[in-house]
Amino acid sequence: MKIEVFEENTCGADFVCSDIHGHFSLLERQLEAVKFNKSVDRLFCLGDLIDRGDESHRVIHYLSQPWFHSILGNHELMLIDAFESESEHVRRQWGYWGGDWADDLDEDQLQQYYDVLVTLPMAIELAVSSTQVVGLVHAELPMICDWRDVKRELENKPSADNLTNTALLHGMMWNKNQMRSAEAIRGVLPAVENIDHVFHGHTILNEITTVSNRTFLDLGSYETGVIGLISPLDYIEG
Repeated sequence: MKIEVFEENTCGADFVCSDIHGHFSLLERQLEAVKFNKSVDRLFCLGDLIDRGDESHRVIHYLSQPWFHSILGNHELMLIDAFESESEHVRRQWGYWGGDWADDLDEDQLQQYYDVLVTLPMAIELAVSSTQVVGLVHAELPMICDWRDVKRELENKPSADNLTNTALLHGMMWNKNQMRSAEAIRGVLPAVENIDHVFHGHTILNEITTVSNRTFLDLGSYETGVIGLISPLDYIEG
């Protein structure tokens, strides 16, 4: 499943959070601060649930919770690649980028994480009201972008051995230069068409930053002790 669609939550509130990176206790404290109600509210994460934090092992539990949803981040993709490749070199590379928490896991243990993470969508489309829809993407979308094209490409099955086999899909997992572009600095980044707003993680910024209808939430939890956590309705005009 490359894109998952969620209907409006008519019973509670929806929240979006940035990269957790194995800091689930930190997430819990921030959810408590916003009075998150697990019985009716929903939380959508922008990927990078694991690595660089000593609670990465808790990811399976969180993804089993009915109120918790996430897209695939590049760190989940690194675990998937390490497992599928069966390459010591690839696994060492993942360890260098924060996957060393899994150094002592044997293949059967690693597969438990793989089986859960490989099912994550690459994007989420979320209705936040009866008329407003937002998109969730881990890294970046092209400078000129139509959400309908994103959906169309996601609905075309990538090759079995490469989830990021097109420029769009690769950028959605890895790119992080858009917010340093001249357009973003001048505040004239083109809007993503045919979607009310898009929320991104991956690119660490000093504060949650919105340019046009794109908001970047990653505050570098593993360095700052802060996870970007917002109500998407607060970022939509009208």
